[in-house]
Amino acid sequence: MKHTVYTLFAFGLLILACKNNSAHDKPILTDSTISKDSPSLKQDFFPVPDYIGGQLKMIDSFKLPLSATVIINNTTQMHAASSEELMGWAKKFQEPDIGTDALKKQYKETSIADQSGPSVILSYTTDNTALPVQKIDVYLKPDPVNSDKVTGIYIEKTYTINDTVFNQKLYWKTDKNLQVVTEKKINGVTLPVEQTKITWNF
Repeated sequence: MKHTVYTLFAFGLLILACKNNSAHDKPILTDSTISKDSPSLKQDFFPVPDYIGGQLKMIDSFKLPLSATVIINNTTQMHAASSEELMGWAKKFQEPDIGTDALKKQYKETSIADQSGPSVILSYTTDNTALPVQKIDVYLKPDPVNSDKVTGIYIEKTYTINDTVFNQKLYWKTDKNLQVVTEKKINGVTLPVEQTKITWNF
């Protein structure tokens, strides 16, 4: 009888040990095993609208004088720019925001290292020609001690308003100025290129 009890007890321990080993054999899901395609791990795009907004706040807080230069047909005009004029041009850099959920899936992000700088370019491009923003380049100066510094933002846009087709190249130079080159076509007729530059300089 005693042998029967011991045998049943030993058999129970054996079954329990097998169950425990089976549980330990299952893979444990950790951060390192989560798929890189998981939405929670996808890296956000560089926040261009927020960055431009931060620059505008600094310009306003320092009350920096603004000057505008407009070139059309090799004719240059210069005048003191208003904050409203600056805001109007800056809005072209901020809209549309390709980082929104609705647009983000239409763009691809690539990182390019420029050893001559040294600098890093975050480039955002799309194959969808119907979108107004065709390309954005964010220029970064790496800093191993402090945060990387944004030195400039370049944007290419193509859009249509009524019967006018606009092709624009926009460049924001950090703490310095913005420049916008605009080409227009009305019913297939090309108009003179307009170059606008607003300077503030910190």
